[in-house]
Amino acid sequence: MKKGLIIGATGSIGSAVRKILLAKTDVQLTLYSRRADRLKLIVDRETAVAGSVTDDDQLGTV
Repeated sequence: MKKGLIIGATGSIGSAVRKILLAKTDVQLTLYSRRADRLKLIVDRETAVAGSVTDDDQLGTV
């Protein structure tokens, strides 16, 4: 299975990309967002990570 990372997963573009990828692929998604607690995950396909894209150390762990 392929893997994908969506940065800004709770935003309008990130949400749209997520919806398309879930519907049309079998990609395992990592969803990166400052508000990751707001995401309702599809357990077998998605993982949420809370963090800021401006924090290089934090982003490097994803």
